[in-house]
Amino acid sequence: MYIGIDIGGMSIKAGVVNENGDILAKHAVTTPKNDNDAFLNAMLESIDKAVEEAGIQKSEIKAVGIGNPGVVDRDKGILSEATNIGFSNVPAREFLQKHLGNIPVLVENDANCAALGEYYKAESSRNFIFITLGTGVGGGIIINGKLYLGTNGAAGELGHIVTHTNGRPCGCGRRGCWETYASVTGLIETTKEHRDEIKSLSPDEEISGRTVFDLARKGDKDAERIRDMWIEEIAIGIVDIVNIFQPDQILIGGAISKEGDTILLPVIDYVNKNAFCAEILSKPKIEMSKIGGDAGIIGAALLYSNLAERE
Repeated sequence: MYIGIDIGGMSIKAGVVNENGDILAKHAVTTPKNDNDAFLNAMLESIDKAVEEAGIQKSEIKAVGIGNPGVVDRDKGILSEATNIGFSNVPAREFLQKHLGNIPVLVENDANCAALGEYYKAESSRNFIFITLGTGVGGGIIINGKLYLGTNGAAGELGHIVTHTNGRPCGCGRRGCWETYASVTGLIETTKEHRDEIKSLSPDEEISGRTVFDLARKGDKDAERIRDMWIEEIAIGIVDIVNIFQPDQILIGGAISKEGDTILLPVIDYVNKNAFCAEILSKPKIEMSKIGGDAGIIGAALLYSNLAERE
């Protein structure tokens, strides 16, 4: 049995996963912000609850994999940074080995984990890009069936290509990064900027990532227009990715991917019209995640097996 941990801006999800990548049990806890100790204890709580719900003993755990929404130190097992959560230099391996025994604890970028999960469980192409839309925008790059990490291990930070010069400030320190517009956080910000234009939205109503989608389904044309503005922001970045990598396939994940064709069809249309030499070159297949929100847990859990394959 393996433990996969998917760290998000809102929750930490832990799952007990078997060698085939099947989740036997999972548990989520709220992600503490700006507090390393509270974060580590929350992560341990999520593991304990998942193990309890799976009905196994901790001694049956062969390895733990952690997907972090930011930079990691793989050699030392440290979660180096997660700008959208507010922690740095979290000694995840050292902490978990004190509580779970001296078992392997591997750390990886969360989008890389999700890409691996898709590759193992969804029979994806051997050359594809995984994009996850959530608090930020993450990316995982699979080339010839292997995770591409780059010279320094930080490849795949697709959310930090700039799509708006001097645009919104980003947690990375730059302005106008793709994730400040195309993430769910960016959608919420865009909705707030245009809330006065949405007639059916009351002044004190809380804005979420679902707001304009729900209102558009009820026939609100202003909400539909703002929703479509956000979808175009996604498409703009995907065109850049297509132009750089020309992959076989692009998969879009994150909770918002449940909106399916509402997002997917206009993105495909935009890419088909705007990619480099669009009228000549073949295009990648663009699809929603095959296994949804569980991809990060599965990929993190299988990090140990993937490392063995690479060696």
